[in-house]
Amino acid sequence: MKQITSAQNPFIKSLVLLQEKAKARKQSGQFLIEGIREIELAIKGNYQLETLLFVPEFMGETEVQKLTGKISSPDLIEISKEVYQKLAYRDTT
Repeated sequence: MKQITSAQNPFIKSLVLLQEKAKARKQSGQFLIEGIREIELAIKGNYQLETLLFVPEFMGETEVQKLTGKISSPDLIEISKEVYQKLAYRDTT
């Protein structure tokens, strides 16, 4: 499983761009979803999840396995709290 611990990682920077710029979302046809409930709603809505980012302290292995069992083999990437705070829409303090 891949790990990303730096907010300066190019992949993370591309996700920040998706988060901040509607034009980037429209051009790529991709967007970010935050939260277990929202992910489950996207799965029910037949959206294709390409990557699941998770912070082990916030989302345990059982929850990750439960979600990945519902979607066809997404990339799993463990991220640090610092990276999560860079990507999060919600207040994470």
